[in-house]
Amino acid sequence: MGQPRFVACGRLTRVRAFTRRDVDRWLAWPRHPDRLYSSYDPTPMDGSLRDAWYDDLVHRQAQLPFAIEDLGRQLIGRMFLRHVRRREGSSVLGMDLDPRFIGQGYGTDALEAFLGYYFGPARFRKMYLSVGAYNVRARRSYERCGFQHVRTHWQDLKCEAHVLDDPRYADLRHLFRIGPRGLETLMQDMVASVR
Repeated sequence: MGQPRFVACGRLTRVRAFTRRDVDRWLAWPRHPDRLYSSYDPTPMDGSLRDAWYDDLVHRQAQLPFAIEDLGRQLIGRMFLRHVRRREGSSVLGMDLDPRFIGQGYGTDALEAFLGYYFGPARFRKMYLSVGAYNVRARRSYERCGFQHVRTHWQDLKCEAHVLDDPRYADLRHLFRIGPRGLETLMQDMVASVR
């Protein structure tokens, strides 16, 4: 097997295409210790379901998935470009990290490097994303990478934390509500444009 082709390299990370083999590596990540982030936990899957999940992601959904590795070649994160509109030069970013690597600068490093590729050789002009208003660390990272707030909206949230009752979430409680289908959280929509 040859060396991977990295599309972006940062100080701490390298970004390359996400492969079927990476599905297995992603599924080995531990659960988030703070159950507010349980929706980011990998979904347990057997081998054939893993194949189908990857095939659906890449072919039916037409997402462009990327793997984030640390300098030791460990898979520490994933980025996905959804709703890719080549004619408009835009897409919507989805991103998650192995919880063992959160809060250490890896996500910001990977995204800064990736934006150089995205707005450079990949020739996109805008990148959109939505982030939970409660996820202060992620919001600050996106702001450092040049994203600007454009609007807010409420969105369903499936998580194992009891945010409306647990005193640990008292300072964040105003960012959640019960909607028609259950728990909702306030989301911040952001955009970055070619520099």
